[in-house]
Amino acid sequence: MLKRHGARMAWVWLGLLTGCAGPRAPQFATVPPTRPGPAAATVTAPAVRPAPPAVSDTWVSLQKWAADHALPPPRILSTNPVTCEWSVGPDLWQLRAATTAAEWNGLQIRLGHAPEWRDDQLWLHALDLAKHVEALRQPVRLRLSNPPRVVIDPGHGGSNTGARSVLDGRWEKEFTLDWGLRLAALLSAQGWDVILTRKTDTDVSLSERVALAENVGADLFVSLHFNSVNGTNHTGGLETYCLTPVGLPSTLTRGYDDTVTVVHPNNAHDTANLQLAVRLHRALLEETGLPDRGVRRARFMTVLQGQDRPAVLLEGGYLSHPDDARKIANPQFRQRLAEAVARALLSLAADSHP
Repeated sequence: MLKRHGARMAWVWLGLLTGCAGPRAPQFATVPPTRPGPAAATVTAPAVRPAPPAVSDTWVSLQKWAADHALPPPRILSTNPVTCEWSVGPDLWQLRAATTAAEWNGLQIRLGHAPEWRDDQLWLHALDLAKHVEALRQPVRLRLSNPPRVVIDPGHGGSNTGARSVLDGRWEKEFTLDWGLRLAALLSAQGWDVILTRKTDTDVSLSERVALAENVGADLFVSLHFNSVNGTNHTGGLETYCLTPVGLPSTLTRGYDDTVTVVHPNNAHDTANLQLAVRLHRALLEETGLPDRGVRRARFMTVLQGQDRPAVLLEGGYLSHPDDARKIANPQFRQRLAEAVARALLSLAADSHP
């Protein structure tokens, strides 16, 4: 669970910026974690970009939009609540009025605004249409070096312990580091250039993690965490976060300001962020069988805000949920988490370099 501190790297612009599961890569043999070492040096974060145009507050009739794009209209599955199935090319969406929880090809995605049922039609906010539906229609074309260079960020560390397991009292920082070391070993074995924000139990500030990725010229940034809430009577499962697009409200705010007109450097990668998030999220679901709690949006996460590259934050289960915590404590489960992320990244690289 990402610690809620760190300087905000935000610049206020009025505007809007514009933002898949591929073939399964070969199975990995179990690879032991690499030996810990010192973290790399850091530099300053990316510079401010020019202001984009004004934020939209338009709603779109999906029946009309589908007709304009020579697509079939949404098909009503039920009326209480109104639930529609909508084929957009090869993609199948399921949308429900009055809830932000949607499904894309069976994967849960949280929209910014709940669809509305008016005049016997389903209406979707124009920004959800652009930043979710149309973004996932686009081909995956990540800009990767040769070899690809990724920063893996094991969350927390040192005095920043993260969440505590209800199973045995161990801290999140231990589990994220083990996951990160295992993932680094797998990707390095496939020829990737892998940089870890930490290789030992040390304090690394959120701004230093962002600056490290900028300093090494990373193509991608993947932050590893485990979740937690108060109590144990709740649903466990997997969540994946990417930065909220300008103009949309976030899924998660944790009491932080969520001004929709704030633009962060990472908003230049809205489409690639979502494409990366859905690929990693699906791979983790398929590998672990944990419940799908969705690809979600957050604006307050410092490790995502300042990234000038596609970036996501993975929550690999709930340490406050007894069943999840039992799995997370098992090294074999953490190996499976690492293998799932590695396969998804290798698949994305193959799709980006056809």
